[in-house]
Amino acid sequence: MKKITLSFVLIFSFLLGGHVTPASASGEQLLIVNKAINKLAFFNNGKLVRVFSIGTGRSDDLTPEGTFRVVTKIMNRPYYKDNIPGGDPRNPLGDRWLGLDARGTYGTTYAIHGNNNENSIGHYVSSGCIRMHNSEVRWLYPQVNKMTKAVILKSSESFETIAKKNGYSLNADYSRYAAADSQGKILFQKTAQYQTAVNTGSISKVNGLYDGLTNELKKAESLIGKVSGISNRDELGKKYLNPAKKTVERSIYEISQFRLMNSIKADVSAKNSSKAESKLQTLNRLKNRAVQIKKAGGYPPLPAPINRSLESQEASLYGMMLQIRTADYNKAITSSNLISIDSQYNRVSAAIAQTEKQIGEVYGSANRDSLLKLYVKPAKIARERTIYQVSMHRLMNKIDALVKSGSTSKAAEELRKLERLQDRSIEIQKDLGYPLLKTIDESLNKRYIELNKKLG
Repeated sequence: MKKITLSFVLIFSFLLGGHVTPASASGEQLLIVNKAINKLAFFNNGKLVRVFSIGTGRSDDLTPEGTFRVVTKIMNRPYYKDNIPGGDPRNPLGDRWLGLDARGTYGTTYAIHGNNNENSIGHYVSSGCIRMHNSEVRWLYPQVNKMTKAVILKSSESFETIAKKNGYSLNADYSRYAAADSQGKILFQKTAQYQTAVNTGSISKVNGLYDGLTNELKKAESLIGKVSGISNRDELGKKYLNPAKKTVERSIYEISQFRLMNSIKADVSAKNSSKAESKLQTLNRLKNRAVQIKKAGGYPPLPAPINRSLESQEASLYGMMLQIRTADYNKAITSSNLISIDSQYNRVSAAIAQTEKQIGEVYGSANRDSLLKLYVKPAKIARERTIYQVSMHRLMNKIDALVKSGSTSKAAEELRKLERLQDRSIEIQKDLGYPLLKTIDESLNKRYIELNKKLG
């Protein structure tokens, strides 16, 4: 019985190419062929050692899918079909052959091997075998043990994930490294997408990708921090974290400005002027800080359209604030409330000046003209309608104070100024075609008469 068993083993060993490798040895290695991307991965001792470009079947059915074993290892295998000797440069099999027991064969039909056409690598070109660059299969050949498992499939998953699903145990340290590297690749893609959006000059597109990028950055930082070995962490950090951080830091203040301005816009729409004004002050600090950060970090400026968009948005916010003040001011005019007009006059004038300043920084004369027409012109009309009435009201208050203090001569001088203001007010309203402020003018005239009597 022992002789029969031994004979069987020897025959089976011969069919497999010389000897049988213990199962425990093969458990330390794994080959994965992913036809979806034409790549071959070699795992050894619980970690991914190398990934190679390969060529596979010219039609999907030619290279078999499934789980197989490396059952033969042959150097300089002849190409029997055309009677080409092994090792001959014309040999389409190259000079290394790792035979697989696919589809019930014994390692002589399907294999991982070299080739005599290096340009075929990366393409779907073979009759079923897996082609490699000669230099790379020469490296792989002595590394791979017989009976090593070979998984052939099409997948969008990472090699590590495929390995785990096929029962391969990754080394704990390597598993953490692989997880960090996998997340790093996601971060790398997000960084590239973000940079593309930056290059388009669209701040809204950049804003839409910002949170996704920073979230992936946080995940990558966390996973890289768990990797063993400072050199490994540094390597992953330089490869993935540093480019992402520089990209974020280059644009973080512009994104902050964009978001803050959207918040201010909501406050303005809700007529919460005091809150909006407070945030506008924060916005100015952000702008100044952005300049300092870019200078200190040596970051290149963002594309001009981004800053132009922010400048236009900021000018519009000041314009919207001015619209609110103008509306309140016009209400006071309509109600003929001179005291309310006087109390708002300086704030309206300051808002006009600030809005003009912001619009002056907007790119393009047509854009500036449009914003001035929309926001500043109505405010200036409201102010011009009342400028002389406010001046007279304030002058009368001054005259009243002089009379009360006994400075009648000075009060009389100011009264003559008041008379000239009255005449000029009537002329301006007629020249500009503004509706007369009849009630206000009547109250001012009545007050003028009273003052005249006091000085009479």
